[in-house]
Amino acid sequence: MEILYVDPDAARLLDAVANAGGVKLRQLSLTDARKAADAMAQQLDLPCGAECTVADLTVAGARPIPARLYSPSDAQRAIHGGAPATPVILYAHGGGWMLGSLDFCDSLCRHLATRSGYRVVSLDYRLAPEHPFPAAYEDVQAAVRWVHSSPSELGEAVAGIALAGDSAGAGLIAAATLTDPGDEPIPVLAALMFYPVTDISRTTQSYEAFSDGFLLEAADMHYFAEAYVPEPNVRSDPRVSPLLAADLDSFPPTTLLTCGLDVLRDEGRAFAARLAQTGVDITYFEARGQIHGIATMRGAIPSARVPVDRAIDDFARHIRQSVASGSI
Repeated sequence: MEILYVDPDAARLLDAVANAGGVKLRQLSLTDARKAADAMAQQLDLPCGAECTVADLTVAGARPIPARLYSPSDAQRAIHGGAPATPVILYAHGGGWMLGSLDFCDSLCRHLATRSGYRVVSLDYRLAPEHPFPAAYEDVQAAVRWVHSSPSELGEAVAGIALAGDSAGAGLIAAATLTDPGDEPIPVLAALMFYPVTDISRTTQSYEAFSDGFLLEAADMHYFAEAYVPEPNVRSDPRVSPLLAADLDSFPPTTLLTCGLDVLRDEGRAFAARLAQTGVDITYFEARGQIHGIATMRGAIPSARVPVDRAIDDFARHIRQSVASGSI
């Protein structure tokens, strides 16, 4: 019988959550759940530093979309050799399409900007159940086109776009690479996917193995899916479940991180395998003994900083290589 390894830092957090008791987020009112999710992220992640400039802005599309721009310092941008134009990273937060906000991933986005040396635009896309599918997907697609158009709100010119996200947000950025028929494709330099949602049409073995007791529970994912995609027959749409896309040939170079104790582990593994089989330049690794959400829990789980930073560094490498090869 396999002995389940749990990272000591993750184990301490899980014990603290279990000892605290209380109701699950899915058992709270929607307003309270959203407040609790934001508060949890601010409590469990690292304190926000002042290493980059932060400004709120609005993405123009079919509707105004709130967003936040993170600009690294000149010293941090020196990695790009003082180029007059640099790529911009568009970030989509997690939260099961129901929770999450600009504040939810604020610390992580600051870190992503300062460690990579690239500007980051964090997107406050519409949430379910008030705005079910395809609202979030459409907002991310609109933001991709807006950023790529090099709007004046971003300051310096934009030399290409890269996409990043965690959990449901990672699934959204994956879906955003799938161009709708008739749309002009937007070239993407690279993608960063932290423990992505890639297929909500079915459950995997990791749903059973980690169904409860590991923070994100199988019941949470069912709750989220029912709110975002109420009609079960729509859940196999590639814009919801990108793993089911007919082809992924146009997918950009990708860094994908899964966690060993996560209900989403197996679909993340499957997506990485699918990219590799397609011939996409994919860097995949798994954070052994870690639980879902580590990218926004680096304060409570110090050991999570190593895989998260490794993923960011590899993502930045993919961006630099794409720029150098002229893939803009």
